[in-house]
Amino acid sequence: MKKVFIMLPLAVACASQFAIAATTDAQRLAQLEQELAILQEAGSYDSLSDRMSINGFFTGQMGVANNDAGYGNRPGVEGYTSDPNFSLGSKLGLQGTFALTEQTQIVGQLVSRGVDDWTPEMEWAFLSHEFDNGFTTRIGRLRVPLYMYSDYLEVGYAQPWANPPADVYSIVPVSSYDGIDIIYDTDLGDASLSLQTSYGHDTDDAEHNPLGVDVKFDNTLGFSATLSYEEWVFRGTYFQSKLKSGKIKGGDLSSLQSFEDDKAQFTGVGISYDNGSFLAISEYTMSKVEGGYSDTESAYITLGYRIDAFTPYVNYSYLKTTDDSDRALDPVGSASLNWERTTYSIGTRYDISSNLALKLDVTYAGDFGDSSGGLEANSHHQITNLKAGQSPLNEFDDTIVYTVSFDAVF
Repeated sequence: MKKVFIMLPLAVACASQFAIAATTDAQRLAQLEQELAILQEAGSYDSLSDRMSINGFFTGQMGVANNDAGYGNRPGVEGYTSDPNFSLGSKLGLQGTFALTEQTQIVGQLVSRGVDDWTPEMEWAFLSHEFDNGFTTRIGRLRVPLYMYSDYLEVGYAQPWANPPADVYSIVPVSSYDGIDIIYDTDLGDASLSLQTSYGHDTDDAEHNPLGVDVKFDNTLGFSATLSYEEWVFRGTYFQSKLKSGKIKGGDLSSLQSFEDDKAQFTGVGISYDNGSFLAISEYTMSKVEGGYSDTESAYITLGYRIDAFTPYVNYSYLKTTDDSDRALDPVGSASLNWERTTYSIGTRYDISSNLALKLDVTYAGDFGDSSGGLEANSHHQITNLKAGQSPLNEFDDTIVYTVSFDAVF
């Protein structure tokens, strides 16, 4: 019994040591687990940052005209006047790309425009998957691939001009659509070919068009092909759509009351040459719409030459409607929807740095013929004269627009 009492303190001491050791091991294990979780979390953050990229672009632009003719980026919509305008061409955009896998990614582009009081608008929002056989499919909100510079339509820094030639780039009022496209890229020896087919729909909002009513572009289907060979790029595009709308302008246009599944077609071809010094770009387009709306023909040619950081350029373009006879008995329709004009531009681009450019441009528009020239002020003046029983003469025979633009990417 005595031995038992003698050994009891020793047993208690040993048990205490084992308990302390067990507690210490548990604490160490918990600490190791916590450190491992921190490392894993940090690793997941590193992986997330590797998967995601964010970039952006900005254009700060000022334009002013020698009169109040209102030449702008779309026929029938008020543009530049004698009051300096800092909002019409200014914009800010952010684009984010998140890679779900090596072949699948999500892309979003948010654009705020000065003319819309800097209200953000989603221009791109799509999921893209690249297959192993050269095909890529995208679904969501996409850019309508009508022109040579459609993919860079908002990114002024990627364009040689202060603004794309309005006589061509303003014909189709929608620039993005909700739908799907399929792209096939392949090499043809020293050349590369890209084929694209697109399907979807969009709406031209009433506040952005001269008709004063929402116009829906349904069942939009299009095809485009781009061939690149050394310094040359060749492009062809065809799109068609069904137009729907409510009553237009309270019935002022007797030849165009509304769109009722009217078929609209757009055809365009383009060519460019760029050897690093000399630059030449040209596009030709035709549009046709069933009913009383304008059918058009337009084209431009731009020539430029890089001298160190400077790229001076000249541009010639024209726009004319080809169905004026369809509105011969509709004076209001003729005043609003008959367009004819010739445009000359001279300007220069100065690359301040690798991501910032300054552009100066002077554009002259004239040769309106018997039409309004696509200018809202002339159209309004003609209609006012018609309602007063007077001859529908233009208020302005021509206009000159001066533009200063800062374009940046980041």
